[in-house]
Amino acid sequence: MLELHQFRKQFDLPNPSPFCIKVEAFLRLAGIEYETQLVTDPGKGPNGKAPWIIDEGNTIPDSRFIIDYLNRKHGDPLKGDLSDQQLAHHHALGRMLDESTYWAMVYERWIIPENAPTIKEAFFGSLPAPVRKLVFIVAQRGVKRSLHGQGTGRLSNDEICHLAKTDMDALSLILGDQPYFGGKKAAEIDTTTMAYIASFIKSPVKSAIQDHLKTKDNLVAYHQRMMKEVFPEFAA
Repeated sequence: MLELHQFRKQFDLPNPSPFCIKVEAFLRLAGIEYETQLVTDPGKGPNGKAPWIIDEGNTIPDSRFIIDYLNRKHGDPLKGDLSDQQLAHHHALGRMLDESTYWAMVYERWIIPENAPTIKEAFFGSLPAPVRKLVFIVAQRGVKRSLHGQGTGRLSNDEICHLAKTDMDALSLILGDQPYFGGKKAAEIDTTTMAYIASFIKSPVKSAIQDHLKTKDNLVAYHQRMMKEVFPEFAA
């Protein structure tokens, strides 16, 4: 059976990582059987991050390549009757979330000072207190370097929030009154959109982006609908 290697559940979410949520949501929506293997040290994974899958002797890391592999093997199970143009729009929307919105989430969780105790306890709470503090400092420094290299870390807090809020505005306008971003039924793009919307709505830390998202009634309703359909054990 396919093995999904991912982090343990956190924050009343299926996973603290939107990339892990995305892959597990795809597996569930596509009806692909799997078993979960918990990751405690992602550095031991094939590319140093989670998730990854092992399927019939094949080890595939990175949510994008995992889903590409599953689509090839199972015949694009979530494509439905979507046109190539619609799929191209979905591709662009997914990239916005993975390459822009994601970094605002990382910033809120790891860099805003008042959020540090929550993150420290969530990810390193099993360690002795002195070790926990040291490991968190080292991890936070690594996150700061990544944010700076990517560009988000060079912006002010207000600028980062503004960009993420415009992403939420775009999501709300794109969804409109549709039940899913895929239209009448959930499509592959919904595995990504639900992952980010859930991650912000259930954010355990101080989040201006969460506050803004909760003003978008259609996104809140979408979140509730998707969680009930895909992860009923986490539905409100």
